[in-house]
Amino acid sequence: MLKSILITGGGSGIGAALAVALSKRDCKVIVTGRRKDALNAVARKSPWIIPHVADVTNDIDRTALAKALADLPGPRAVFHGAGYFQLGQLDALSAADWHRSFDTNVTARWALSQLCMPYLDGGRVLFIGSDAGVNPRAGAAAYSIAQSASETLRRALQAEWAGRDIAIAGFKPGLVNTDMVQGFLAQSETEFPSRAAYQAYIDRGEIGTPETIAAFAAWLLLDVDAARLSATEWDVRHPEHHPEWLDGQLYPATS
Repeated sequence: MLKSILITGGGSGIGAALAVALSKRDCKVIVTGRRKDALNAVARKSPWIIPHVADVTNDIDRTALAKALADLPGPRAVFHGAGYFQLGQLDALSAADWHRSFDTNVTARWALSQLCMPYLDGGRVLFIGSDAGVNPRAGAAAYSIAQSASETLRRALQAEWAGRDIAIAGFKPGLVNTDMVQGFLAQSETEFPSRAAYQAYIDRGEIGTPETIAAFAAWLLLDVDAARLSATEWDVRHPEHHPEWLDGQLYPATS
């Protein structure tokens, strides 16, 4: 079983909830992000949680994160939870905004996986994915393109690291009530033309909690055997695995 894990985007939402869930199962957890106060608030929930302020798009910070993970006992894992939802239509998007989306959602995941790889024997890498990668939305296409690239990155690592003792997988959480989601839902239809498509999920009650998604991710990291983990396309909404980890309803508000 995993002994230590690095969680990017660990200051709130799914990352923070996952840190708490894993700490309850005796995993040492590094939570990283740019907001010191948020990370410290998560760390106060368990002595097993270690806050580490860092920007995953920064080379020096990524190197420090890999070193911090290496200093903890193995087997180890990396959870790529940090993400950036870039708004703006492609014909008006600045080069800086385009790169910001890729720097967080793709480049950081590649570089951090590469740096942590020597310390992951017997461990795991878990990517959080999105339906956006296959369903581009007007006003958020840069995010969709980056998510598609992240999915390809995950598959490429699976192919190239096939001979290593590192299980790699990704999962789709569906729409989740996080700061990122609340942020783009706060935009107007003019600023985000596809806002109504996301609001429709909420109107149907199809929005998960960070705690439910964290329970799913913790099950994938700690309980699913390595061969099954890497061979399966995971989606929290697929009911066939619910009896193995889900306590109650996937969307409690609708029950």
